[in-house]
Amino acid sequence: MGQDGTPSGDLRVTTRRPLREVLADPTTRLTATFLLIPRLELVELLANAGFDAVVIDLEHGPVAVAELPGLVAAGHGAGVYVLARLGERTPATIGGVLDSGVDGVVLPHVDSADDARDAVDSARFPPEGSRSLNPYVRAAGYDAAESFLTTANAGVAVLVMVEGKDGLAALDDIASVAGVDAVFVGPVDLSASLGLPGEPEHPVVLETVRDLMERLALAGVGTGIYCPTPDAAARWQRAGARLATLSADIAMASAGFRRTVEELHDLNTEGRSR
Repeated sequence: MGQDGTPSGDLRVTTRRPLREVLADPTTRLTATFLLIPRLELVELLANAGFDAVVIDLEHGPVAVAELPGLVAAGHGAGVYVLARLGERTPATIGGVLDSGVDGVVLPHVDSADDARDAVDSARFPPEGSRSLNPYVRAAGYDAAESFLTTANAGVAVLVMVEGKDGLAALDDIASVAGVDAVFVGPVDLSASLGLPGEPEHPVVLETVRDLMERLALAGVGTGIYCPTPDAAARWQRAGARLATLSADIAMASAGFRRTVEELHDLNTEGRSR
């Protein structure tokens, strides 16, 4: 079920609450996945499978900003939220991605309150920030009314990624920055920063994430988190994560392909043994 009570994967246009408003609700439990293959068919398949959101990965996926409008349109048509994870936090990059009409941005390697303030500033129109306005982009409906500045500021979510020791040390300051809608935890990079590379399920990493989520909850800020498995996603959703980003399109497709071939091999082996 989607946040508005409609099935996530019915491939119909739905009217949804702005993502920023949804993430402000402590009862929110959205399930997303990373999209690294920039195909609208995959966006629709993920929506049809029941995901509430997709996070288009411009940091690690071969996705160009020019491909975003079609992917965003496919996601919105299918009734899911569409976010973009950026590879950099420059104002021009943030503004260009937001012009495509995404519901939110996930901004990497935020290590201080100043980093968080700069990110929010780049994502909000004046007077809340310094985002540049072009009325002829998709996010503005190609012909912006005056209300666009207000609705964009009220609706577009800014999620900042805490992935290292500096970010952990500055977590309370980061969470206090006005306009930060959620802190997105990257357990893979976090495990490396804790001296446990490639071990996001190590007890030390898990305890660090639990502590982080508790501190964010006390600050009234939502948590987003990458979850490699359904077990991890269920664990962090029970702990209060408002956006659990489960696996990635490539990982799930690869696992499905392998299972299908292995099933065929097993059936052929059974047939020969009879």
